[in-house]
Amino acid sequence: MTKLWRNLPFLWIVFGVLLSCASYYGYQLLLDANGNAEQMTHSIESKKSSQRKQKKKVEEATYCPRQIKPVTPTAYAKAQLHYVEIVNQWGVGSLFIPSADIHSKILAGIDNQNLMVGVGTYYKAQQLGKGNVVLLAHNLVQGGGVLGNLRKTGLQQVFYLTDFTDVFEYVAEKNEIVDKSRGDLLDIPHVGKSAIVTLIRCEGGINTSNRAIVQGTFLKKYPASEAAEEVKAGLGLTEGRWISEEVSSDQQSVIQESTIPMVKEPIEKTKKPIYSTLQVLCIYLYTVLNETPIIVGIGYLVGLLALTHIATRIQCAY
Repeated sequence: MTKLWRNLPFLWIVFGVLLSCASYYGYQLLLDANGNAEQMTHSIESKKSSQRKQKKKVEEATYCPRQIKPVTPTAYAKAQLHYVEIVNQWGVGSLFIPSADIHSKILAGIDNQNLMVGVGTYYKAQQLGKGNVVLLAHNLVQGGGVLGNLRKTGLQQVFYLTDFTDVFEYVAEKNEIVDKSRGDLLDIPHVGKSAIVTLIRCEGGINTSNRAIVQGTFLKKYPASEAAEEVKAGLGLTEGRWISEEVSSDQQSVIQESTIPMVKEPIEKTKKPIYSTLQVLCIYLYTVLNETPIIVGIGYLVGLLALTHIATRIQCAY
C-alpha cells in the first residue's frame, strides 16, 4: 500500500496523458463527423411521396438568419450525437461534391442544429434546378463542418444534388472568399439566366466577416434511378424493391406470370451512425477541456502537487 502511495504522482501523470489522448480522439471524431452523411442512406422515392414528406418539413422549418449564432464544441457534439434524429426530422435531400470529397444532407431551414450536421436551405420556396438554391453550413471545430473542404471544390467540375427523386447536376463557376455584405450572391437570377446553387460557410474564426462561397450553374436533371452508381453512393441513395399493389405476400410467387401492376416501395437502409460509449465519453471530454481549459489545468496541477506532497511525506516517514 505504501508503494502505491509513493507512485501516485506518476500514476496521476499517466492519467493526465490518457485524458489528453482521449480528448484528442474525441476531437478527431468531431472532425470526421461528415462521414455520417455517407453512412446514412435514403431510398429513391416517387415524386408524389417525396413532395408529401418534404412539404411538412419545409413549412415547419426556421428561416430567420438572425437566429444563427456561433457554435460551441458542446453544442456541436450534441448535434452530432443526435445526427440521425435531426436528419430524419428535417432532411429534404443530399449534396455530393466529388472534387472536394463533400457528402452532406440537405436540411429544411437554417436552424443552428441543421447547420451543424448538414447544409440548410436559406429560402423557404427554393427548388433544385430553379432560381438560386442557397445552402449554408457552420464552419466550426477548427475547420470542421460538412463544408470544411468547400475551398477544394474544382472550377468547371460537376457536383450533384438530389431531392431523393431526381438528381440535379451543377458545374462550379465560382470559388471565392467574399465579405458577408455580398448580399447579391443570394439574389435570384434574372429572367433568361441559368438557375444556380450557392454554397456558403464562414471563413475564419468566430464572428469573422469572411465567407467561403462556391456557386454552380445548373446543367440538367434526371431520375435518381438513372444516376451512375458512384453518384448514387455519393448522395447516399439506394434503390427500393418492387412489390405488387394488389396481391398478398402468399401470392408473390405468381407475380412474374401475371399482369398485376407493380410499384416501387422505398426501403430504408440507414446504417445508423452510432458512437460507442467510449467515443461518447471522449467527445464530451473534449468539450469540457475545450470550454474550461484553465479550470481543468489548475485542478490537474493542484492534484499533482497534492499527491507529490503526500508521496514525499510517506517516503520521509520510512
